[in-house]
Order: sequence, then structure tokens, then C-alpha cells
Amino acid sequence: MSETPEISFRSRLGLNLLNFFLGEVIGVAVPFLTDYLKNHHWTFQAIGLATAMIGVGTLLFQAPSGVIAEQVSRHRILTGIVLGVYGLGFSLIPLFTSSEQVTDALLFLSGAASSFFMTLSATLAFSLSGRHRFAQIMGQNQMWNHAGFLVSAMGTSYLIHHQGLAWGFFPIGAGSLLGILSLLLVQKKELVFHQIGKRKTDMKSTEEDLDTIRDSRTLGRVFLDFFRSPAIRVLLISTTLFQIANAPVMPLLLLYLRFLHGGNGKMEWVVFIAQATMIPVAWWAARSSARWGHKLVFSIAFFIMPIRSMICAVSMNTTVLLFTQVLDGVAAGIYGVSVALIVSDLTRGKKGFNMLMGLAQIAMALGAVIGPLLQGVSVGQVGYRFSFMVFAAIAALAAVIFFHSMPHELGGSGGEEKASLPEKLP
Repeated sequence: MSETPEISFRSRLGLNLLNFFLGEVIGVAVPFLTDYLKNHHWTFQAIGLATAMIGVGTLLFQAPSGVIAEQVSRHRILTGIVLGVYGLGFSLIPLFTSSEQVTDALLFLSGAASSFFMTLSATLAFSLSGRHRFAQIMGQNQMWNHAGFLVSAMGTSYLIHHQGLAWGFFPIGAGSLLGILSLLLVQKKELVFHQIGKRKTDMKSTEEDLDTIRDSRTLGRVFLDFFRSPAIRVLLISTTLFQIANAPVMPLLLLYLRFLHGGNGKMEWVVFIAQATMIPVAWWAARSSARWGHKLVFSIAFFIMPIRSMICAVSMNTTVLLFTQVLDGVAAGIYGVSVALIVSDLTRGKKGFNMLMGLAQIAMALGAVIGPLLQGVSVGQVGYRFSFMVFAAIAALAAVIFFHSMPHELGGSGGEEKASLPEKLP
């Protein structure tokens, strides 16, 4: 009789701590950087280019990150390398602020390294837990990740206020180092799920239990096959629209609150409320996905986004506008868990988990680029309230595409894509 390998407390703790420090280093990166460079007499144009280099590095390396993770079997080592590169890139900036070119290169390098974070953390979780416990582990990981972001925001604010802007780089370097040390707690012998066939293990488990990969396709063929899958096309299209509708709303809300003279005492709560909401929601999303199915839970996130934007469009009450950040936290908390669960369903027993995670993250990166561009055009032409309506319409389109076209069979059962898919899909 087969037995499913258990996850030790040490490995579970190591993976949770890794996600905590990933959230910590990401959460403190950009907010203080603009003020730091401004204090060193950089022009606004140079500051804009420098901060954009992070996004450029992330976007350009998002697809290659999935391919590299697919080819490299030692994911713990690869995670440690990219964490080290990320932390080193930011930690060296105070030494090179006199050179715009070197600073831009360091920020580009850090952005490129960060493109690996979500893919590799999900890969380690999948390798450690297997598909039967993946939702549970992803929920825990995302809770720790959001907690790390929240702690970093408060801790870095305290350091900068009491010690100066240069201290904003300290949590990034320290968090990267601690994240690398956390990887040492994750035991290699327990990373047995979703591995290439014929890997030796001392566990008495069947290949089905371990979700062993029996797939002779080349990575190029795997990549092309992604776009032949209706479900994968739906996932990529809907998540891209989701991010286009989501990415600009928080910055737009901050501007709108300031415009309404409601920022005093409330501006700092915008980020705090959203991140604090994400922590319990990530736990709930993981727990509910096993009961209701991955598609249904993910659909909740899609349908919340247009509601949030429409509330912003019709209300001028700053307290109500602040409350919409709870909805943002619910949607983002579900998204972080559900996208990885659906990717695991679509690649069950096959190659491509890392590559598809990378493609899903490209959707997020594209949304982060296109959304703010639309925000700038729409606010300048038609004002705040109509801009919120535009993003509500985009979010509603994403919700309809996902709910109508994503196969139900991909729900909590962890099943593969069935032959009964809708014939006409995007």
C-alpha cells in the first residue's frame, strides 16, 4: 500500500520563512527609493527612469525565469542565488548614487532577479506538498508573504523616520540573507513531488501519489502546446485583464483621496488595510478551494474587482473609499493562492509548471505596465470617476471571460483539462 510522504515541521517552517522574507524584501523596495534619490539631487526624469528599470528587468526576465526553473532541478540553490542577487543589487546602491548608469544597472538586475520569486516559491511548495496538499501549503506561504510585506512596510518606515533614508536598504539586504538561510531548513529529501520520472526516493509511494512527470516533450513543444490549450489561453487572457484593471486602482485611489482632501490620517492606511486583509483571505482561499473548487474561488476575486472600482467611481466619501481596500485585499489574497493552484491542475503529471507560472506572472507584469498608462491617459482626459468606471469595465470583462470559459473540471479535484471544454474560447 502506498503512503504519501509527510512534510516535516522543519521544511514547512523553512518554506514559510522564505515567503515571509520574500514579502519583506519586495515590500520595502520602491516606496523610499524615490525620496532617497531625490535627496541625492537626481532629476525627476532620472528618478523615473531608475524606478522603471526594476519593472523592465522583471518583465524581460519573467518568461526566461520559467524556462530556467524548468531546466534547473536544484530549485533551492537557484532561489538562493536570485535572492542574493536581488539583495546585493539594492544594497550596493548607496555606494553608487553618483553614477546614474550603475544605479540603473543595479536596479535592472534586482528587477530581473525578482522575476523568479513567485515561480520558484510556488515550485518549492509544489515539490514539497504535492497536489493533494498544495492548496494548504500555498495558503500558509501566502499568509507569511503578506505578513512579511506588512512588517517591512511598518519596520522600514520606522527606520527611515528615526535613522534616515539610507537605512531603508538595510531590511532588503538583511531580508535577502535571512531568506537564503531559511532555504537551509527545507530538506532536499522531502522535495519529491512533481519530479521527472525515475528519481529515487526512500518513500513507498506510487507515481500517481507523487505526481511523477512522464512527459517526453521538449520545452519548446511544451510552450507551443500551452497556446493550443483553451483553458490556458483563458487563464492568460483573463489574468492579464485582471491586472490591467487592478494595478492602477490603488495609486489612482491615493490621488483621488488627496484630491478630496481626505488624505490626512488616512493615506497610510490604504496599503495597510489591503495587506492586513490578504493574510486571513489567503488562508480562507486555500481552505475553500479544496471544498468548492479552484475555479469558483478564483472567480470570486474576478467579480470583486469591478465592484470595488464602481464604488470608487460613485462615492466621494473618503471613509467608504478607504473601505474599498478591504475588497482589494480579498481579491489579491485569493489571486496569490488560486493562480498557482490552477497552474498545478493544468500541468498535472506534465512538464511546464514553472513555465506556465512564468507566463502567468508576465500577465501581472503587463498589467502593471499597461494599467498605469491607461490611468494617466484617462485621468488627464476624463477625470477620476470615469477612470474608475473604465477599470471596472475591464475587470468585468476579465470576470466574464474567466467564469464563462474556464472549464469547471479544473476545480479542487486537481483534474486535468477534459474533452468537454467549450468549443469557442478566446
